[in-house]
Amino acid sequence: MAKRKLSRRQQWRIQKIQDERLARAQNKQKKMSDDYTQLDETLHRGVIVSHFGATLDVEDEVTHLIVRCAMRQNIDTIVCGDQIAWQKLSNINEEEQIQGVITAREPRITVLARPDFTGQMKPVAANIEQMLIVTSPIPELNEGLVDRYLVAAELSQIKPILVLNKIDTLSAEQRKVLDQRLKTYIDIGYPIVYTSAKSLHGMDTLLEQLENQVSVFVGQSGVGKSSIINALLPEAKIKEGEVSLATNKGTHTTSVSRLYHIKSQEQTNFVKHASLIDSPGVREFGLWAIHKEDVIHGFIELHELSHFCRFRDCKHLNEPDCGLLNALDEGRISEHRLDSYHRIVDSVEAQ
Repeated sequence: MAKRKLSRRQQWRIQKIQDERLARAQNKQKKMSDDYTQLDETLHRGVIVSHFGATLDVEDEVTHLIVRCAMRQNIDTIVCGDQIAWQKLSNINEEEQIQGVITAREPRITVLARPDFTGQMKPVAANIEQMLIVTSPIPELNEGLVDRYLVAAELSQIKPILVLNKIDTLSAEQRKVLDQRLKTYIDIGYPIVYTSAKSLHGMDTLLEQLENQVSVFVGQSGVGKSSIINALLPEAKIKEGEVSLATNKGTHTTSVSRLYHIKSQEQTNFVKHASLIDSPGVREFGLWAIHKEDVIHGFIELHELSHFCRFRDCKHLNEPDCGLLNALDEGRISEHRLDSYHRIVDSVEAQ
């Protein structure tokens, strides 16, 4: 179904409301920053684990305690996963429960962003090392969406891993069909983990993939991302959505971005760098602000073969001596992947 276009007046009203909300948040943040002038000289370091409007929760690097902080006005946008420097307040505000002020943000290794309603790019998570692309039998596997996530991961230099959840719902024949559809990705070299959040099947394998990494789960609503996190971290108690029987589509449940840590079996010490970011913004992010020429870099097997094209500006449609078309004729690449590449290029051109 095509998206309904907003009239100019509707767009103006939405912009006005958003501007007013932003102004209120900035005024509140400025007041906080102005009020908190008595700071301890010691500089602490930490990571953003959650964001609540003008305040943020910071996990201290040394103590691992969660500290609620305000933020200096001159700092750019801060999101879940950001490494920051903060200072303790000498005059703690009991009403706001503010214990410190964020005074600096460390450079980001990676950042995932999506456009806001005005089309401006907005960071939603930072310093992610790997992306777990969760799929399931219901909602049905969508290879086109998987390919878009893979392109985003490759262009962001984030390691992608495919997760097929809810395998306990599959018959032997259904499993065989899905395995055949996923074989394309296995042949390319992408790892696939088979899980069931309900029966806990595959959770040990998944934990091995998560260890020593900062990871993010992405995928359609209803595939079981929150269920998997709850299986890995029962104490998180994330609200889980259901799949509509009428539409076979899931419902959104996550409303606040949050960084979680996976604990050891003794449940006393944090496993080093084993972290998960659960964010509605990340789940909905896609391919924006990229050039059509960049798309081929997100299809790793196609990019390698594109060097064998006769023409440097080959579009891989019907040109002679096209490396991709020759490979397709010889059965060395997937027709689905080549078609997916063209669909993404067309969608990028249309933006």
